[in-house]
Amino acid sequence: MNLKEQEYMLALGRHGSLTGAAQELWITQPTLSVFLNRLEKSMGVQLFQRVGKRLVPTAAGREYLACAHQMELMKMDFDKKLSQFVREDRGVLHVGSMRHRNLYLFPRLIRNFQNVHPGIQVILHDSSPTDLEKMLKDGDLDLILTNQPVENPSLSVHPIYEDRLGMVLGAARAAKLRHHEKWERNMQYLDLRAVQDDLFYILPRPHSVRLIAESAFHYVGIHPAHVQEVSNIDLGCQLAAENLGAAFTMESYYRYFSYPKPTKCFFVGDPKLNIKWSIAFRKKATVPSYMKDFMALLKEQMRDVNLREFYSR
Repeated sequence: MNLKEQEYMLALGRHGSLTGAAQELWITQPTLSVFLNRLEKSMGVQLFQRVGKRLVPTAAGREYLACAHQMELMKMDFDKKLSQFVREDRGVLHVGSMRHRNLYLFPRLIRNFQNVHPGIQVILHDSSPTDLEKMLKDGDLDLILTNQPVENPSLSVHPIYEDRLGMVLGAARAAKLRHHEKWERNMQYLDLRAVQDDLFYILPRPHSVRLIAESAFHYVGIHPAHVQEVSNIDLGCQLAAENLGAAFTMESYYRYFSYPKPTKCFFVGDPKLNIKWSIAFRKKATVPSYMKDFMALLKEQMRDVNLREFYSR
């Protein structure tokens, strides 16, 4: 922030002379005299009266000096804050993801992050993957977490986690299916044909969980007769917890849910099908150290659950 004009005027106000002000500013007296004459001419008002060898502020000059002093204080405050931004002690990080991800993933992550970077404010945004990608490209977000392919060449994409489709059942219903369970690639797996006559709670299109669930039905060759759309993943899983049917979720979602009654989650569909979660940010954007730390914490938290312990609950 350059306040050269105000600095010159404040020096004149302090010294009341061209000589003293010029010495403070390390410029020549004629240079300062030319500056003052041009400023008064451009403003159309006299700022200093010449009283002998002294410069005495006029009413307009006193008003100017009062404003210049406030601007000087603002500059000092700004310079202090700017130095904090340069040191990356202060900042704002705009992060985008889907609503459920924000609800169940980010609160603990932000707490851990701000233990390390207390001066960095994290603002969460939730929307559809398409809208998040557009907001990122337009500069409204610093980074996004998405499970959709990102093909925009202006964005840098870094896969951090491979997710899997899960099906949630109440404990009582799950207990009746023990002989249908098997372990597949270290995952507790259930063939959907064992529950094809159950009521399935499923999200409406075009939610990605709905599309993946339909691919799971196709994989085992069934067309369930009892399907009920629900507005969100959590509602479907809560209904399943009451042994009212089966609900679909993603493995990474399920670990953050809390149910009043015990549940069981199985991997279903194609065991080889993984949904990639990625972090994306603009290629030409400056990536401060605190943003790198946030991404590292995000990657770590996405992987911090022992699945065998988790799915046996």
